[in-house]
Formats: sequence, structure tokens, C-alpha cells
Amino acid sequence: MHKYDPTLDLPAESSAALARVLDPIDPSAFFTDTFEERFHLITRDEADRYTDLLTVDVIDAFIANNLLFNGQIDATRADPRITRDAFTLDNNEIDRSALLRLYQDKATIIAPHLHSYHKPLGDFVRALEPVFSASVQTNCYLTPPGATGFRTHYDNHDVFILQVSGSKSWRLYDEPVGKPFRGEGFEPDVHDVGEPTEEFVLHAGDSVYIPRGMMHDAQAHEGAASLHITLGLVSKTWADVVLEAVSKAALETPGLRRALPPGYANRQFDRAPAREQFREFVAELVEKAELDEPLDIMAEDYVKSRTPEMAGIIRYASAPIAEDQRYLANENGLYRIIDDEESGEFAVVTRGGSSEFVGAKRKAFERAMNGEPFARADLPEIEEEDAIDLIRRLLSRGLVRPA
Repeated sequence: MHKYDPTLDLPAESSAALARVLDPIDPSAFFTDTFEERFHLITRDEADRYTDLLTVDVIDAFIANNLLFNGQIDATRADPRITRDAFTLDNNEIDRSALLRLYQDKATIIAPHLHSYHKPLGDFVRALEPVFSASVQTNCYLTPPGATGFRTHYDNHDVFILQVSGSKSWRLYDEPVGKPFRGEGFEPDVHDVGEPTEEFVLHAGDSVYIPRGMMHDAQAHEGAASLHITLGLVSKTWADVVLEAVSKAALETPGLRRALPPGYANRQFDRAPAREQFREFVAELVEKAELDEPLDIMAEDYVKSRTPEMAGIIRYASAPIAEDQRYLANENGLYRIIDDEESGEFAVVTRGGSSEFVGAKRKAFERAMNGEPFARADLPEIEEEDAIDLIRRLLSRGLVRPA
């Protein structure tokens, strides 16, 4: 299968975020040789490498200073296992005292999606997502000394594990189902774990890539708690785009809207004519199926589902667009342009949604996004009132910022 290298022409902050994970590995080599193929361990003598993203004190403050509910914090232990009602009140509020008692009794505390609450981690995730065109989700694990959070299992998404503090011993095993689908979870009674194929220790500053489907387990070392960030890549698959393409092609295949043969559920039903009809439909779908429109739909949905950079938006949202105020496009402004050929108008799809523009604003939009600072008077072929409106919209979408 063809290998794709997404590292060309990445925004600087996306390249820097990827380097945080992979250095000293060459990113292009990772995508052509390692991604989805095998695990990769990166050891470093750099204990503070990830402490700007997360510390135990951050976890402590998140739990101590917030009213938390089910889904914002979790706990796990390999043995004996924990159910959520052990630390959740009837109104779904987290019983923080019960949670901490469990932690004292060797339970791992999990902060899911902490990037939604902790800006350094959120900025890191936002910078990393354009590399993969995947939803990057974080789970932060604080494991007591000597404890094991999970029994041997596999994840149905690829993960990067960044060790923040402490140390953890890892064991990797076979891939019993190859590349699982998102809903295809590990079944301990079905999948034979067998013997480890790899064993290693993650120390603070180290990282490892584990492809989805590879079974693994880990245990914190005695003497200090282990804190690590798991970056999960929730990716679309070729199956997703094939299904989208078939759905589109099916709309242009009238025969598919006919009912299934009467009596098809009966035991005596003769399937031979139905098989022939099915083959004809598949052949027709193959002729009609195409990639571009389904891929455009998936790309636009992905971009709109990302979290925009909104820091400072309230501070300057209502500020006047002064004549001498200059603005600058955000380098990592993820967006796509959709042209309406009939009307000449266009839409800009970006993180958090989309904005509609009349075609007359196209050159002004392109000037605003070309990377050079601009004031409202620098936007070509547009009236002053429309220039102010354009800047306000770009500010609200996180595409530009005051320079």
C-alpha cells in the first residue's frame, strides 16, 4: 500500500509538536516505515521534556479545585477491578474523597480529555491534529507506585505515550485481530495473550508509539507515582470513505431502491437470481463510485469538528476595528474553501463551523490569509464596512489575531 508523508508544508507549530513526540526520529521516516506497521520506542535523557504540558500538580489542582462529574475523571485498577459507582455520587458528581481513597489503594486516576481544560495540553493537541487529520484525544494516567491500571488489552486506535514523570515497565504482545475497527474492542475471553514480544521501561521524557490492535500492559515502578499522557489518534479509515462513496453512488442507482425479493427470508428461497442481481449492482456501483466528493465531505466534517483557538476572543471581539489596527493570519488556521460555481459565492469551513461569504470578498479573504500583516484598508476590492465585517468573522473563527 502507498505510504503518505504528511510532513511536507506543515505549519511550524505542527512540525514542532510532532518533533516533541518523535525527536530524534525523522518524521518522514516514521510515516513511511513505522506508522501503522510496528511499535517504536524513543528513549531520551531529558526528564523535563513534557513537564510544560502536564505535572502531578496540574492533576492535583484539577481534582481539588473543580466540581467534577462522570466523564471528567475516572479510575481503574487491574485487580481488583473498580466500577464507577465506587467514586460517583447519585447525581453523577465525582466523590473526590472516595477517588483519593481508591488512589491510596493502588487505583490509577485517569483524566480523560484534559486538553479541553488545560491550555498547554490543548494547544499541543490543536497543533498536532493537522499532521494526522485525525481527532487527537488525551488520556492522562496517574498511577501509584507499583500499581497496574489495566489488564492486558489492545486499543482500537493508535497511541503515542509520553512519560511525564516516574517510570513504568511495558510489555507488548501480538496483534490478534490486525487493525481493529473503532467499535472492535478487546475481548479477554476470546483473544489469547500469550508471551510478551517486547519489554521496555519508559522513564520521564521517553515516548513510545503503539499501533492499534497491539496488546500491551504496564506497571508503575516502586518509589514514585507514574504520570503519562496517552495521545490517541481517532482516525478515519479507507472503509469509511468507501462506504461514503458507495452511499453517494447508490443514490444514482435506481435499482437499489427496489425492495428485496419477496420471500427472501424463507428457507426455500432460491438465492441464485439474487446473487446475479447483487453482482450487477456491485459492478454498477464500481463504475459510479468516485473519491473526491466523499473525501471532501469527510474533510469538511473533520475540520468543523475541531476546537478553534479562542484565547483572547472575548477581549478583542467587541473592540473596534480601528483604521491603524493590524492583523495577522494564525499560522495553524485549519480551514477549507468551498466554492459555489453557480453563484460565485464561497464558504470557509474552519474549526468550529463555517462562514458564508459573497464572491466579491474572495480577494480580500486571500489577502487576509496570505501571512502578511494587514489593516482593514489593505483588503482589496471591498468597501470599508465589508472589510470590518470580514475581519470580525475571521477573528470569531480564530483564523486571524491582532498583530
